[in-house]
Amino acid sequence: MQSTTPSSSSSLDPRDVTQRAQAGIDRVRNSAHDTVERAAAVASSAADRLSARSEEWLASKNEWMDATRGYVREHPFAAMGMALAAGYLLSRLTGR
Repeated sequence: MQSTTPSSSSSLDPRDVTQRAQAGIDRVRNSAHDTVERAAAVASSAADRLSARSEEWLASKNEWMDATRGYVREHPFAAMGMALAAGYLLSRLTGR
């Protein structure tokens, strides 16, 4: 039996392997960089939306508080009765 040895044309050149590896590393690095940029853009957009929503919620809370203050000033006994009823219901629900 004859053993076959690889011919010199089929052997890998270390420089070629290095260049191919570097090209692969560059592709992975660029892909990772693009992914991080997209994630940062999405996070920034979500933060902007959340900030706008929080401003709306704060404005809404202030409107509700103003309306509640006005109602309590106009109907103090009814407001007191509702507060007592709510307290009674909460105490019954919590078992205390």
